[in-house]
Formats: sequence, C-alpha cells, structure tokens
Amino acid sequence: MSDHSEPTDDWPATPPSTDVFADDLLEGEVCLVTGGGTGIGESMALAFAEHGADVAVASRDMDHLEPVAEAIEEKGVDACATTVDVREEEAVDAMCDTVLDELGDISVLVNNAGANFLTPFEDLSVNGWRAVVGTILDGTAYCTMSVGEHMRESGGGSIISMGATNSVDGAPFHGHSGAGKAGVHNLMQTVASEWAKYGIRANTIAPGIIETEGVSEAAGGALPPQLLDEMAADRFGVAEDCVPLALFLASRASAYVTGSYYAVDGGHLVRQSPY
Repeated sequence: MSDHSEPTDDWPATPPSTDVFADDLLEGEVCLVTGGGTGIGESMALAFAEHGADVAVASRDMDHLEPVAEAIEEKGVDACATTVDVREEEAVDAMCDTVLDELGDISVLVNNAGANFLTPFEDLSVNGWRAVVGTILDGTAYCTMSVGEHMRESGGGSIISMGATNSVDGAPFHGHSGAGKAGVHNLMQTVASEWAKYGIRANTIAPGIIETEGVSEAAGGALPPQLLDEMAADRFGVAEDCVPLALFLASRASAYVTGSYYAVDGGHLVRQSPY
C-alpha cells in the first residue's frame, strides 16, 4: 500500500467489519466469490467467513485460492476452492456444480472476476477487447445464469456484481473495461426486475480508485498521486473499503434493496470545486 492509501485525519480507515456487524450476520449463508483469491474478492470472502457464512472462492489460479480457503476454514466455517475461467460457459457450470456438491447451496454470488490494462482505444486489439469484456461482462452473465438457475429453484438469493466508476462518463485508456462495467450495471438492473418474483436481489458495487496489486499492475506501477486531485477524499481506497457494503447486500438487512448501484469511490464521481 502506498502512502496515498493510508488513513488521514479527514478520511480515516474503514473500521473492521467485526466492529460494525454482528458476528453471525451471515450464518446459514453460502457465498461464492469469483476472483476470490486476491484483492477485493479475497477481502470480501474472508469477511463473509468472519460473519458466519460458508464461502467458495474461484479464479483461474489455484495457488491464489488455496491460502484463502485455508484462512476461511480457520474462522470455523466450510470453504471450497475451485478453478474457473469465467469466459467459458461450461467451466462456469462446472464451478457451480462443484460448489453445490461441496457446500450444498449458493445463496450469495459475488461476480468479482475482472481484467483490465491501459491502452488507447485506437491501439486496442480485438483479442484485448475480448479478453477484458469477456471476463467482465460475459463472465458476470455466465455466472449469473448458472447460479441463478439454482437460486430460482431454492427460493432466492443475493447477486452482487462488481462494477466500477469507469462505467460513467467514459473510460479513457481503458474503454474495454469501462464498456464491460457499464454492461454489468445494466445487466444487474435487468436481473433485478425479471427475477424479483423468485426472491432474487441483484445489485452493483462500483469501486473507484482502489489500490490493489491488480490495479497497480494495470496502471504499470504505483498510482499517480495527482489522481487525488479528482477526489473529495484525500486518499485512495483499499480493498477493505468495499467490504461493509458487500456484507450489507449479502445479508437480510438489504431485503428491500435490489437493482441499485453503489459507488465506493471517496467522492471520485463528485464534481470537485475549482476553489
């Protein structure tokens, strides 16, 4: 973490979820987190376990997943780790079957698997477009379809998809990611409308500038500090800043919330005063 993600007097750290939510908030839930081996997905998966849920984590790299699954089990709940390429429909169905076989249910789905890299749109290759949009939008759609079939039969559930504030007002140098994330938001609104009759809620969390290893890699190094000039907050976000909202949306506390879009961005979307 760089100095620009450290808490300040004006913008302190988000408190640990255990200081805010009941320990048994998610008791009886089974949560599946794609992209759950690193970054925001890892933080959410561990928090779900901390609050009583059994948790499955999935990504393409088992080396990332195994330590997270071990940490989940250390919290006294059951874990499942399974590899998946969310761009492949058959692989997604196999992931869903594995989780259901090992944990018996999926009541919360977090569509967190993502991809991004910086390039001008004029230089973006078709393969680059397909890799990013395929992971973000196709992956979210395939996981929602597969898990949604189970949720419709089991009496409902909560689908949380990770959007991003780059889906608003364009995404210079990462148009593929911005377009994919905009599609995710629209898809969740559609699912919320069509599947309400099944007791399924669907919402979007849209992080702003969250300093994770993946974001730093996509940016080619540390985030430039001048980005802080575009934000109301005086620090970048960290993965843990997204956790409380995910816990709320996964829990019964959000029983009347669906089709909504939540920015977690330190005021990045707020127009800043020139004075």
